[in-house]
Amino acid sequence: MTTALPRHGALPADDLVVRDVCAPLEMKACEKLYRGVMRLRPGDGGINPRLLIALQHNGGYVVGAFAGPEVVGFAYSFLGIDRSATGPSLVYQYSQLAVVAPDRQGQGIGRQLKRAQRDRCLRDGIGLMRWAFDPLKTRNAHFNLDVLGAHITALIPAMYGARGFGADGEDESDRFIVDWHLARPVAPARALPATSPRWWPGRCVPDGDDLLIAAPARWDRHRTHTGAAEASRLRGELRTTFAAALESGRVGVSCQRISADVAVYRFAPPPANTEGA
Repeated sequence: MTTALPRHGALPADDLVVRDVCAPLEMKACEKLYRGVMRLRPGDGGINPRLLIALQHNGGYVVGAFAGPEVVGFAYSFLGIDRSATGPSLVYQYSQLAVVAPDRQGQGIGRQLKRAQRDRCLRDGIGLMRWAFDPLKTRNAHFNLDVLGAHITALIPAMYGARGFGADGEDESDRFIVDWHLARPVAPARALPATSPRWWPGRCVPDGDDLLIAAPARWDRHRTHTGAAEASRLRGELRTTFAAALESGRVGVSCQRISADVAVYRFAPPPANTEGA
């Protein structure tokens, strides 16, 4: 295996193959890709091929996107058990990580990796996947909610400690938890009200039984423009607003960018068949 990071002029998406990652050298390429994409610093920790091989052979999945011999994206997950569920414990796959090489982002590779994870789950009789993401990464939110049809069910402040890692090492590590019911069709996103108010990050507006909450469309740019102190203040304000929406019994169902600066989350009452396969 050569480098995990893609070259300019890499193979087109039609030549992409998404499959299980098997050989130790392929696992090593995944590790290298992860370190490059996440811009890990000394002390940030990470993954290693032994961990990925163990997961692949013991109930977890490691799926990769290959352009020729090169790994240009991969995702890994492992079995989880929710013992808080009523009745028998709920078994799911927890997707810890999905990364795509910078030069291949925006080409649908992330969607193909998620589809491969979904296929593996359904073959094993697992109807639910779960994962975490930063509430202020609204591009990820749109993909998770509007493209895949997952729902935000919880918020964990400082999930990984007071600070994050890699490129986000100076930021706080709040995370939304999303549930993806794999056999449930994706509901079309509801349009924002025709008479939408003036939006700014942090604003919360009711829309019938739903709550609409505005966040920065590009958190990295917003954080740089406003400075660390103001960014931390806004994150704290949104943490409180998001938590209140979830504590009201609503779930996050959509995140749509409405301008270059603002994206709007929609929190709605959960669908009646939340346990549907």
